[in-house]
Amino acid sequence: MWDRVSLKATGKANFKANYWPFVGVSLLLGLVTGAFSLDLDTANITYRVENLNIESVEQFYYTVEPFLSLLAPYALLTTIGGIALSLLVANPLEVGANRFFLEATTFHTGDVGRIGMGFSVNYGNVVLTQFLKNLFIALWSLLFLVPGIVRSFGYFAVPYILAENPNLDHDRVLKLSREITMGYKGELFVLELSFFGWYLLNCLTLGILGIFYVNPYRHGARAEAYRFLRAKALETGITNPMELPGMGTL
Repeated sequence: MWDRVSLKATGKANFKANYWPFVGVSLLLGLVTGAFSLDLDTANITYRVENLNIESVEQFYYTVEPFLSLLAPYALLTTIGGIALSLLVANPLEVGANRFFLEATTFHTGDVGRIGMGFSVNYGNVVLTQFLKNLFIALWSLLFLVPGIVRSFGYFAVPYILAENPNLDHDRVLKLSREITMGYKGELFVLELSFFGWYLLNCLTLGILGIFYVNPYRHGARAEAYRFLRAKALETGITNPMELPGMGTL
């Protein structure tokens, strides 16, 4: 039976038993996934119109147009580069990090070297599967916000399944994630929502609390959520040990 409090408690215990490795892997994952996200607001490219002494909209256009022309190729290259690096680096790193989070428990010291697994074991399949996951979530989000959120929780297990078996065909990984999250998307949503208070406290500490506590705690809880879903899937025959062979296979 799903017990959010118990899952979070176990995840927290696993995190505390592997404190500094958890902090380091969480920080690296956050830095890499954040660095390759294009956000023009955080680029600090601002243009103060009041300092231009422009008397009309037409004058304003002709004043900034040369600057926009210069920025356009840079913006395009930044966007393409960010997408490529996210696809080729951040997504495989997420798989390797989740392998670490799954292996690091109160009974087993996690190996930080596992974060490279997404690059060293069937890299092509990992990249393709993660790309398709993100693409399908984006396409569902075009319909409306809610379908995109629902689909994102339907694909919650994708990087964990790849962390366990990177050789599993991409179609099967996506389908298996949808199957094992069936009936649990609401619970996964509430699990994420339960960290909202921590996020507010993290803002008050300018991100320090997130680095040393909130983010690794959340990763530990999410790993436990996958562990629960995996056990249920094996129990009900949705999958089998050939597809999900456990953590001692790589």
